[in-house]
Amino acid sequence: RKFLGCINHKKIQATNRNCEVTADVRHDGSEPLVDVMFADGERLIMKGANLTTIEMLTALGSRCSAKELKEEQKSKKKS
Repeated sequence: RKFLGCINHKKIQATNRNCEVTADVRHDGSEPLVDVMFADGERLIMKGANLTTIEMLTALGSRCSAKELKEEQKSKKKS
């Protein structure tokens, strides 16, 4: 819940207008799970029971940074 609250914050949403957040809250006793689908089709699945909010945000941030770096390298090669 804390992770979802952080991701849905107005300042975070303003950094990427293409980001869509969908919450599927279940009360069946299953393990908390965060499933991130990137525009390129890659998925990041984080099991919330084993991670803190900071660890989840750090994992998402590092994955996004790596994707940005890849895009920059691709655009430099095309130039």
